[in-house]
Amino acid sequence: MISFKSFFMRTIIFQVLAILLLWGALIGWVKYSYYPDAEKYLDNQQRIVARGIANILDKTDVTNRSYLEVIKDIEVMYIDSIKNGMQDEIDYRPLFVVYDSNNQMLYASPSQEKPLFLPPSVLSGTISYANVKWHIAGSWSDKQQFRVIVGESFDNRTTIFGNPAESTAIPLLVTLAAIIVTLLFTAYLSLRPLRQIARMISDRKPGTLSPINAAEQYQEIRPIVLEINKLMSRIDAANQREKRFMADAAHELRTPIAAVLAQLHLLTQVADKTERQEIIEDMQQGLDRAASLSRQLIDLAKLESEDFPLKIETVNIHAEIGKCIAQHVPYALEKNVELSLDGSENVMIDTDRHSLITIFTNLLENAIKYAPDGGRIEVNIRSLSPLGCYITVRDNGPGINPEYHKRLFERFYRVPGTLQVGSGLGLAIAKNLADKIGAQLRVAEGLDERGIGFVIDLPENYLVSSES
Repeated sequence: MISFKSFFMRTIIFQVLAILLLWGALIGWVKYSYYPDAEKYLDNQQRIVARGIANILDKTDVTNRSYLEVIKDIEVMYIDSIKNGMQDEIDYRPLFVVYDSNNQMLYASPSQEKPLFLPPSVLSGTISYANVKWHIAGSWSDKQQFRVIVGESFDNRTTIFGNPAESTAIPLLVTLAAIIVTLLFTAYLSLRPLRQIARMISDRKPGTLSPINAAEQYQEIRPIVLEINKLMSRIDAANQREKRFMADAAHELRTPIAAVLAQLHLLTQVADKTERQEIIEDMQQGLDRAASLSRQLIDLAKLESEDFPLKIETVNIHAEIGKCIAQHVPYALEKNVELSLDGSENVMIDTDRHSLITIFTNLLENAIKYAPDGGRIEVNIRSLSPLGCYITVRDNGPGINPEYHKRLFERFYRVPGTLQVGSGLGLAIAKNLADKIGAQLRVAEGLDERGIGFVIDLPENYLVSSES
């Protein structure tokens, strides 16, 4: 099933729903707030008219039939006042009934086909008369001689009020149509800059990652353009790193492979067994270097990808570092190098054990490799609870000029004048691993005012570090 999201259509729907809700709220207010007050006003108006007629009758000789004409004239004037401003074809027929003090009906509206008899106590309310529901309001005269009832049918009252739903439906539809047309036109104009940017990007050649000129864009879409430029900049930087990586890798692999090929060619021309054995040993070293370099390149490629799995667990730092040092004692003894471990013994850190050991192993092997015969290597562990801990590896080897310290963690970087064989990838791998587990790897001072040191700053909790 194919689905798509349209911000524009969603905006229109929300606008229409908002107008419909406002329309419903208006109708509800008219029906439940305005109508009751208006009905009270009309009932009171009927009551005032009834009281006026009743008081006029107090001053009229009812034995003279002329009072009927007076009531009829008042009824006509009342009808005209109600119909004023309304459509002429509206059939407005109110109910006028006059009773004397004996509840004898003296007058009834000519429009009514049968008389209406109400008990003397009834002055207001709703009644059913001639199959029609009525609102009635009445009054006794001041002398209590006459009771006048003025009524208005439910249909007539609805006609006076009007139906708010019907009266506002057409304006509402016109308003909705105008809003939709306006939104369509406005959206077309507003989205034109985005369409222009889309065309600019689609017209570019593959691999073109130069930034879009944000200064020429409208202020509203400038943040989008800036973020696109940042994304293209990151992609371009990643591509450049990849190109440099491939070029450096090819160059580094070419050297041992070329050496092996040359030695293999030489091997075919040498008959002396001793010389052949030396050539084979050199070939073995070249192949070992190429294999080691290949493994490091694979490790570094995995590290620089975003999908690098970590297994976070609670690690006893002193115990793990001690095991790693014990494994490297034979290599240190070959050069008569003294290894020592000092510091806090009960340091528990939540981290990736394999990554931490790889970082430390790299630092320790470099220290052994570059330490002089009879040299010293000190490993120190210090707890910074609750902030974590740091691990320091220091030696008294030849050291490194401070001007090269900033480049030590670059891929394939070799300090000028280095005599030891290496690929220049070890520290780069260690730095990438440190970043992955939220640690910091930095350069420190060596031993005896010479040599070099490295410090691993470990947070106590990997999750806290990665979130910060």
